[in-house]
Amino acid sequence: MRLLKTIILTYCLFIVTISLSAQNKASMYSHDVSSIENIVTAVLESISGEQGSKRDWDRFRHLFRPTAQLNAVFHNKDSAWVKIHTLDAFINNAGTWYVDNGFHEYSYKNHIDRFGNIAQVFQSYGVKLADGVEIERGINSFQLVYIEERWWIVNLIWDSETEKSKIPKKYIE
Repeated sequence: MRLLKTIILTYCLFIVTISLSAQNKASMYSHDVSSIENIVTAVLESISGEQGSKRDWDRFRHLFRPTAQLNAVFHNKDSAWVKIHTLDAFINNAGTWYVDNGFHEYSYKNHIDRFGNIAQVFQSYGVKLADGVEIERGINSFQLVYIEERWWIVNLIWDSETEKSKIPKKYIE
């Protein structure tokens, strides 16, 4: 009987600890999800950092609905294709590369359209690696929803600028 009480008490403490940890993270990242501008900025801050610096993937995950997709458009000459990732697949594929190369993504401009509890953001971006040379520019397209008293990213797709497809001035200036 004593062993059973100890097991039950240990389990209850475990559940309380997990709950408090989740509440602390939600509180810690509440500013990130309080506005459209903050959430799209938090994405770039989460994935950017110096070479050898670990990324805050807990913060990154907190920005997205668990079922969110991250979709990258790739180009090869005149053809293009899309690669679709879950959150975990994106983190597993990109995480180490970002750390190894000192990945920095930054925004030029956000173009926001909103209706009720949904929003779409076209964000022009640039990317530099540890050497400081810009290697890419493009557009991130965020689809957002405001529920549970916060903003969530439900989908993110991005496309890089190419010689044939330049970023329109309205998204840069």
